[in-house]
Amino acid sequence: MHPEGRRTKRRRHHCRQVLLATGLFAALGGCAPTVIDVEGHRVFNPAYLFYLESEARDGWQKPQEVLEALRLPADAVVADIGAGGGYFTERLARHLSEGGRVYAVDVQEVMIDALRQRVSDRGLSNVEVVRGRFDDPNLPEGSCDLVFFSSVYKEIDNRPAYLERVRRCLRPGGRVAILEYRPGELAPGPPRWMRLSAEQIVEELEDAGFEFIEAFEFLPRQSFQVFRPNGAGRDTSARLPS
Repeated sequence: MHPEGRRTKRRRHHCRQVLLATGLFAALGGCAPTVIDVEGHRVFNPAYLFYLESEARDGWQKPQEVLEALRLPADAVVADIGAGGGYFTERLARHLSEGGRVYAVDVQEVMIDALRQRVSDRGLSNVEVVRGRFDDPNLPEGSCDLVFFSSVYKEIDNRPAYLERVRRCLRPGGRVAILEYRPGELAPGPPRWMRLSAEQIVEELEDAGFEFIEAFEFLPRQSFQVFRPNGAGRDTSARLPS
């Protein structure tokens, strides 16, 4: 087949995948909530795991750009909190060298099973699946260079206490990255009442003793912010760029 014909075929396949995923998401959205209650806690509905793994996500999540923005050393240790089916876990694992490590943390049994299956099927030898608790990521103290939250920070009930546990698992110089849907974003995703503004996230992290480092604006649906512990409570010197 001519190269242009192959490219056209790939584009058509991608468009079909996008339409299929979006259509299924919209169809389920009428009868199944995107967030459910498990043991009294709000968590992502695993019925939508297919959407998180669809090719459609690459277009708005821009995972490679996210990883490049984080400027991770090849031997970094990263915790993917609320890893779900492992969308970012696998990309983090492949982005790092064998000397690096990814802790894939989740609290739902179905997600733990999906993560273990992915690790086995894809040969991700530098990934360790961790069963977290709703109030604790269950990570070794001083173990992580980065703690990564993609669309999960909002689901944590007692965020100040959880952030204190996150602080304990960070190495010196460690960082926290948070991706969350913007409140005004109309695209499919979490309920609008659950969405957090970038300003609220900064305020909460500062109140928990973290310092805002930087924000990236290339994600069409989400805010993307990075923090580090300041060790001295609230620090109002670091603000979002105007």
